[in-house]
Amino acid sequence: MATGVKSLFQKRRLESELDEELESFLAASVENKLKGGLPASAARQAALAEMGSRNAVKHQVWSSRWESTLESILADLRISFRTLLKSPGYTAVALISLALGIGANTAIFTLINQVLLHKLPVRDPQQLVAFGDSESAGIAGGIDLGQFGGYFSWDFARQLEADPGPFQGIAAYGSFSDKVTLRLTADSGGDANAPAFLAPANLVSGNYFSVLDAEPLFGRTIFPSDDATPGTGAVVVLSYHLWRESLSSDPHIVGKSISLNGTPFEVIGVMREGFHGIKQELEPADLWAPVSMQATVLQFPSMLTPHSGLYFLHLFGRLSPNAVANKAEFLRTQNWLNENVHNGIRDRSGSAISIERQQEINRELVPLIPAARGVSMIRSEYGESLQILMAVVALVLLIACANLANFLLARAARKQHETTTRLALGSSRTRIVRQSLVEAFLLSMTGGLLGLGVAFGATRALIAFVSQGDSYIAMRPSPDLKVLAFTLAVSLLTGFLFGLAPAISAARTGARETLSSTTRTVQAGSGRLANFWPKSLVSAQVMISLLLLVVAGLFLRSLRNLENQDYGFERSHLLLAQTNARLGGYAPHQVAALHQQLLERLAAIPGVRSVALAQMPPISAGSWTSSISLSGYTPGPKENMVSVLNRVSGRYFETAGISIVAGRAISGADTANSLRVAVVNETLARHYFPKGQAIGKVLSIDTDSVHGPWQIVGIARDTRPGNPRDTDPVRMTYIPLAQINPYLPVNAGKPGAASRTNQLDENQNCYANTMLLRTTGDPAKTIASLRSAVAAVDPNLPLLEITTIQEQLSNLIAHDELISTLTSLFSLLAVLLAAIGLYGVMSYNVARRTNEIGIRLALGAQASNVVKMILSESVLLLAVGTVLGLPLALLATRLIKQQMFRPDPLDPLTFGLALLVITGTTLIAGWLPARRAVRVDPVVALRCE
Repeated sequence: MATGVKSLFQKRRLESELDEELESFLAASVENKLKGGLPASAARQAALAEMGSRNAVKHQVWSSRWESTLESILADLRISFRTLLKSPGYTAVALISLALGIGANTAIFTLINQVLLHKLPVRDPQQLVAFGDSESAGIAGGIDLGQFGGYFSWDFARQLEADPGPFQGIAAYGSFSDKVTLRLTADSGGDANAPAFLAPANLVSGNYFSVLDAEPLFGRTIFPSDDATPGTGAVVVLSYHLWRESLSSDPHIVGKSISLNGTPFEVIGVMREGFHGIKQELEPADLWAPVSMQATVLQFPSMLTPHSGLYFLHLFGRLSPNAVANKAEFLRTQNWLNENVHNGIRDRSGSAISIERQQEINRELVPLIPAARGVSMIRSEYGESLQILMAVVALVLLIACANLANFLLARAARKQHETTTRLALGSSRTRIVRQSLVEAFLLSMTGGLLGLGVAFGATRALIAFVSQGDSYIAMRPSPDLKVLAFTLAVSLLTGFLFGLAPAISAARTGARETLSSTTRTVQAGSGRLANFWPKSLVSAQVMISLLLLVVAGLFLRSLRNLENQDYGFERSHLLLAQTNARLGGYAPHQVAALHQQLLERLAAIPGVRSVALAQMPPISAGSWTSSISLSGYTPGPKENMVSVLNRVSGRYFETAGISIVAGRAISGADTANSLRVAVVNETLARHYFPKGQAIGKVLSIDTDSVHGPWQIVGIARDTRPGNPRDTDPVRMTYIPLAQINPYLPVNAGKPGAASRTNQLDENQNCYANTMLLRTTGDPAKTIASLRSAVAAVDPNLPLLEITTIQEQLSNLIAHDELISTLTSLFSLLAVLLAAIGLYGVMSYNVARRTNEIGIRLALGAQASNVVKMILSESVLLLAVGTVLGLPLALLATRLIKQQMFRPDPLDPLTFGLALLVITGTTLIAGWLPARRAVRVDPVVALRCE
């Protein structure tokens, strides 16, 4: 091998050695013939005749070596490179088409790799399983273990951690990563006057890292001893991102103290880059603290008591190797978990359990979900859309391949005489085919390299779109080895696809017939076969373009349906600001005064019509819910009595733009000393009081902090408070912020109430996290004044997010905006590429038929007839592509129906516009060459003859 490689770079030395060997052979042959009695001159002449051509022998020897194949491939590369440089226009179009097609595929695959394929950076991730889908986040009450996406209580989690049964280990983590305030303490080198910064923190059990088998970059992870006792274990593990970006990669950070929500925590370790925990959130956790520190981290009363009725943890486990490989063992593990869940529910259901309740408990299942790739809401939200986009960009790449195949076919036809000459002179068909494929692969690999650059930029844009303004998310635009391998594979496949047809065409060229025929005879004899593939490829491009246009049109209609539906509130001139008074250091009994100051300051901003505070904005991804009871209404067995709740200030309905259809709204007169009142929406009033008797009824909420009773004084118009795709009516209850008691009832819901009669707990449901401002002009222009007003009240009060209501809505439908925008862009790109392909084919046909067109014009043919003749071919290709494309489009609409909102798969407007666009593009692409054809000078055309 080494000798062969050297010979490639020392060709002259090799030839010299061959010359010496041939000279030695010749001398030996002459000597042998001299011994046979021949004269010297005759002996040398006979030896030369016997050896043959010296160059032929040298070529035969070189051809027998593997280096000759590599040398010929390199020669083909040089020839292809020079050929492409001679046609800069064609080369530029080819490379741009490939860069866009391969780049789009690589960009979408980069996201698919990170969202759907990337496994957790831990040992044997295939052994990890989540208990339930574990995608929901929050604090739940009044449910059974494992419901609503796998919620579990602290005491049940502890029970399974201590006895994991057939699992190698079971660990818990908080269902959400709440933001906390961070600051280096003074004794650790921090500046006491420096502003605190916010970071998402996740609560984890003491065995969390050991069950994951995740090693830190340095330091240690959280141990069970850190999580042993509620209220102790003030230690924290940092993410690599937080350590690098916010703590300047301090190598001595371990052992230092940081202030977390005002409480000192010791830093015990830093995780490796790329580790974000088992929960793959869009904005990942930046630090991990023990569950035992829940009250400090969440700024919420302790939920670490047996049978608290509060569920805020998700669980996951590591299966045994047998359970991974053996279905029976996996089923045994699943049954063990279900049995423990059933026992846990029974323990919490009291001593007397009815037969119906027992049957209900036995039906509860908590499925084991594979978690090798972590638990991700992003995956469920964007997974199917990314797969659809991957199919779309693959079709765009096919159109680009068809274009390039047509260009290469046209070039092969123009070089037909050259090819047959080479064949006649002894070149092999294999060499001809190989050179054609080498040219195709040179284009595809160069296009792939350019596509990586396109993909990097496109991926950054996609990530920015998905991030919705978050400063840091777990996605990265840089390609990894898997993405690079994908790009290489796509480039090679692309080169094969668009280089195959020209290579076959070259291989079928007949030398004798071509060399013995005139140019026109050759074109006439092979015209049908030469035109079949280009025209077939153009029809395929029309078919795919029509399919993509229909899909894009349906997604755009779906997005328009989402945007234009009636949300029940006024969507203009409304500014929203998210804050967190808890992080600002305010206790529940202090927020009433804070709220009043904020309302006064915000109302004084020029251009602000009205101001209100609320727990939630009119539409949001999260919600506050509880079951309710109403006077005069007896619920049926197992009837769903859940209502979405919102606590609001006076003028909320006016500011939010929600009309009151009966009674009155909550006003500033509804204070702590007045009658407790509530406003419900139309759906709630109509459901429970269909005869219109809701006003005056008394409503109680099954949550101690806001139990009531509340008298219904008004009915508000229905709104869509959550997912814009949810069309089911939502029951809403609004209660006044000012009437929520800052203290909970004495020992309400607490175990051991008899021994703690004088303890008062502060009510965490007093906070209002949303400020609403109704403006007279552009609400975005009020942001600076809003920041100044809040800072004037308290500069330490954090403003987490400021958006207009339109931006809020846009964030909620970002998934639909992404897929509709990208499918539209890709479909338009497909149409453009198809138009280029059609234009190229028709231009080539016109060039081939120049003499024919000249003769027709010379014999008196009308220019309009010539145009019709040329356009008729375009129309035929359009008709074939449309006939094939419409059934495919109808099939595709069924496949994507679940991704659309209020879909109409047979929407005539979408199909009509798609047909109009593809028809117009096809006719224009065919008309331009036809127009050029009628300008042919008959004399010049006949001279060509």
